[in-house]
Amino acid sequence: MEKTAGALSGVRVLDFCGVVAGPFGTRLMADLGAEVVKVEPPTGDLLRGAPPRRDRKSPYFGQINCGKKSISVDLKNPGAVALILKLVTRADVVMQNFRPGVMRGFGLGYDDIVKHKPDIIYASVSGYGQHGPSSGWAAYAPIIHAASGYDLSVLSYQDGLDKPLNGANATADYLAASLAMGAVTAALLKREKTGLGEEIDISMMEVMQNILAYEIQEQQFKVERERPNYGPVRTKDGYLIVNPISPKNFSDLVHAVGHPEWLEQYPLNTSERKNNWALLMAELEKWTLERSSVECEAIIREGGCPCSRYQEVWESMHGAQVDIREGVVEIDDGAGPFLIPTTPLRLMHSEAKPGLTVPALGGDNLEVLQSWLGLSRAEISEFEQSGLLFSENQ
Repeated sequence: MEKTAGALSGVRVLDFCGVVAGPFGTRLMADLGAEVVKVEPPTGDLLRGAPPRRDRKSPYFGQINCGKKSISVDLKNPGAVALILKLVTRADVVMQNFRPGVMRGFGLGYDDIVKHKPDIIYASVSGYGQHGPSSGWAAYAPIIHAASGYDLSVLSYQDGLDKPLNGANATADYLAASLAMGAVTAALLKREKTGLGEEIDISMMEVMQNILAYEIQEQQFKVERERPNYGPVRTKDGYLIVNPISPKNFSDLVHAVGHPEWLEQYPLNTSERKNNWALLMAELEKWTLERSSVECEAIIREGGCPCSRYQEVWESMHGAQVDIREGVVEIDDGAGPFLIPTTPLRLMHSEAKPGLTVPALGGDNLEVLQSWLGLSRAEISEFEQSGLLFSENQ
């Protein structure tokens, strides 16, 4: 079946976001066909300088920003702000993740923008939200992981460590950006029905608190059975994780490994669940240590119990499931091709895929200003010569 245009085809987005909390959300919109124009300072998005790098390009930046266009302006220049406000009149969505108050300082806050485009959808992503005593605090994902309770509750104290584990990942960034994208699409639907725009306020702290549902409720109510630690069991050459959550899963596991007696020895439906789980995992590890991770995974999985061996990221991108779903895409950022995962947004009857190129800093100044505002080459050249517009080729 031939697919129709992307679900967001025709939607124009001005993207003032940097790093990940925001840019990933606008990348998803670009995957769905939106025209996303990344508005960058003369120095570019901070992520452009992030490792790994080759030929002065960051494929990390490329994966988060492929399919977009880039214009580069100095927002401290009043002429640049006036130019942006003209672009706003042609836009459907503005997304930004500056610290609260920064965009207002430029004259580009929601109250400023809505005067020029009454039905604009204006989305802000920040650490703690746009108002309140913590709103002005600087925050990146690891800060929010610590502040929200995520590091202590999910990562916990393990293996005798005397301090919390703090993973160097961007979970809060990706979740906040994804939810911002979801809120934007809901607001676009609302506008179709009512003609009204919307202001959206996404707090990374609130996002992380929402994924800690068990931990939050555990603090308020007595737990009859403690939740077990779904930690790894060792194999001959690596690690395996199993999740016999339901009675059937448990039965499938013990029969697959040839120890049906464990059903009676280590029942998981009693108040001793946590202790029995630990004993069960200790016994299971005696079995797994005699086998490879691949062999353990095959036996347990074929028996019906959810399980997986621990894989490196690169290995996870090259399995049969990835191949059959065309889960890896090759894109190019001007320094050469590299691989990224395809979009997680799978729409079966309309286009949804990452753009195959990565915008150069200010590389689309001419195209965007001509197509959105009808400016001439001479006018755009004058902006560049005056220091209002920038590009990496200047």
